Amino acid sequence: MQTLLELLRRCAESHSFETGDPENRTVLDQLFCAYQDSHETDPPEIKDGFKELDAYLRQLSLEDNNAGWNLCCRLCTAYERKA
Repeated sequence: MQTLLELLRRCAESHSFETGDPENRTVLDQLFCAYQDSHETDPPEIKDGFKELDAYLRQLSLEDNNAGWNLCCRLCTAYERKA
């Protein structure tokens, strides 16, 4: 079973299709996008964390604020993709 799953994963990652979106080149990319679109809203714990982050970032310059926010978003996206 594991071999079949690995074969399916490799096949899905390597066979691209034209979606018109450069961020969604593979079937797995498309599935992840669909997952994000259909996922429920964030629970209070996450919403409160973003409020706390926003309060901290407001104290920084716009450039540093953007850098911190972008880093946070990249880490969250990478963690979601890994999961």
